[in-house]
Amino acid sequence: MKRLITFAFLSISIIANGQSSICPSLKSLEGEWQYTNGQDTIRICLRYKDCIFNIGENKNILANLWGWHEYKVGNTVKESNYSNRLMNIPSNYDSVILHSYSILLSMPQCDTTKHSLRGYIDDISQCYESHTVTIQFNSSLNQITWQQEHSEGYGFISGCKGMTLPKYFILTKL
Repeated sequence: MKRLITFAFLSISIIANGQSSICPSLKSLEGEWQYTNGQDTIRICLRYKDCIFNIGENKNILANLWGWHEYKVGNTVKESNYSNRLMNIPSNYDSVILHSYSILLSMPQCDTTKHSLRGYIDDISQCYESHTVTIQFNSSLNQITWQQEHSEGYGFISGCKGMTLPKYFILTKL
């Protein structure tokens, strides 16, 4: 829950005090995406959902893309929570089950001119450590350029280090 609160403050997403928010640009990125390079295949499913975010007694609505991923080398699954992609996404962050999703992305102020999103991905194989994600999207080409990073200090407590997925790849919408 602490990670969601931090993400919400950092992303400065669409926050509409008590009102429903709609971000068509995020909704247009819903669906199945794939990257293939040699034997590596990454599948990502993104779904749009507005969720209630409580700050004290104030109820706000935050527009997000929720996601699940699968990484395979050949026919061997290296990590996956893809089977959760059809789960019911609660309307309140307090009801979200930990590790039921692995990606959370947001677009600051629903600004379509920048064609980018920020958020995080949980590295399932590396103790569910979160990596910062920046994506650039080109709707006309149905492509997402994905870049992730982690800062020094990752793995300090858990002992898990590194990233399972490539740092940079390009996804195509299926």
